[in-house]
Amino acid sequence: MSSSYVPSPPTEDPVVVSRKVLRLLALVDITTAGRRVLDELWGLSDPDTGTVEISQNEMCAALGASKPTVNRGFKELRECGLAWSLEDGLYQLHPLLTGGKVAYPMPIPEIRAAEPERFTEQRRARFAAQTANLAAAG
Repeated sequence: MSSSYVPSPPTEDPVVVSRKVLRLLALVDITTAGRRVLDELWGLSDPDTGTVEISQNEMCAALGASKPTVNRGFKELRECGLAWSLEDGLYQLHPLLTGGKVAYPMPIPEIRAAEPERFTEQRRARFAAQTANLAAAG
């Protein structure tokens, strides 16, 4: 049975995103589903710990997405090091995204940027344009 309940954020304070983080996110290769899951986690994250408590059904309801789509998004975030599961339904965002906040001392994965050699030709061209734009702006 699916749930339509979606938890509220622990605060309504705005989430401040540095330009450094935005530039990094431009180089991490995640799908739209992965980015939507990340944005939802980020919006619901506890500002003191960088954690989010949300079930798979709640995430599906929040995004209007299927379980396979949500699972793919969670998997992408874990694989690139942006977020990971601490236990069932409890996720930790990378401290770079949370201003250094974590639930407790733990090994922090390195954020893995995209691997252009694994891209299709079209995606490789878009990635090259992204990195060129970032270099020009830097």
